[in-house]
Amino acid sequence: MGKKAGNRKHSKIDGLDPALREAVEQMLLSNATYGEIVDFLGQNGVGISVASVCRYAQAYQANVQMLAVAQENFRRMMDELDRYPDLDTTEAIIRLTSQNLLNALAGASEEDWQGVSIDKMLREANALVRAAAYKKRVEMQNQDATEAGLEAVRTLVFEAMAREQPELYRQVSEFLNAKKRDGLEKG
Repeated sequence: MGKKAGNRKHSKIDGLDPALREAVEQMLLSNATYGEIVDFLGQNGVGISVASVCRYAQAYQANVQMLAVAQENFRRMMDELDRYPDLDTTEAIIRLTSQNLLNALAGASEEDWQGVSIDKMLREANALVRAAAYKKRVEMQNQDATEAGLEAVRTLVFEAMAREQPELYRQVSEFLNAKKRDGLEKG
């Protein structure tokens, strides 16, 4: 019987004291040989094979690589947010995900497409489109609420101005009408 997908492998190194495990990980990052790591662990009372160190190193390096990709994606998202201050985090994530998806599609070889489930790819693309549409709908709802609130404030201010300072109300009305005409003439 095969192993179930998703089960995490546990190595002897995973069960080490955190300080000792961190020392092993630092040795892996500094390109120590597996033999040197076996010797180091042996000096610290841990017997382990080179093959076990190799398996742990492969999983650890994969995690380090995944973390590096995540950090790069976060940096790119922050760059987008810096470049476009009005952009919110959700929009930046959608842009970044879309860009990564397009890069992956553009770089896919014929062999890569052989194992792709069309149904899964369509579901994922549909989820991305739905997320963008939902965000747009929420933005429009918020805009409508904001505009309604601004209109209510505008009405209160103009009614109070018309009652209490009619000359100022006339001047503001003339100014706004002139700007509206200018806008229509230029448009």
